[in-house]
Amino acid sequence: MEYQDVFVVTTYRLGEMYQCSPETLIWNFLEYEDRFVEGVDFYQLTVKELESCESQFPGEFVKCSSPYLWTFEGMYMHAQFLSGEDAWKAYMNLLYFIFEQSEELRNAVRLLEKATRKLESMYIYRICEREWNKQ
Repeated sequence: MEYQDVFVVTTYRLGEMYQCSPETLIWNFLEYEDRFVEGVDFYQLTVKELESCESQFPGEFVKCSSPYLWTFEGMYMHAQFLSGEDAWKAYMNLLYFIFEQSEELRNAVRLLEKATRKLESMYIYRICEREWNKQ
């Protein structure tokens, strides 16, 4: 959905996407609040704005008790704090879905995925090397 001409998702939808509870996202937000920038990473709705959004997007706020809407930047921040592979996959899938027409983005995502696989391989290699040296 769009809010002030920016693509956003509710805390509930972001939790569904990252396979975690909305409470986990709110706790992460509160713990790292100084890293989030309102208007860039998120929008905090007033009661009046929340009512307006509820009427504009019926059913979207039924399960959502949080007044926050998360932008791509905020979704990225949450993916960093969750640091699970599922969160990153969900974020990448969202980017694919939104920008599926962009060849440049697809190439960038492929490059990031390739770099991630290499880093994972290096990490596993170093763990194995440490274990081997202990023997």
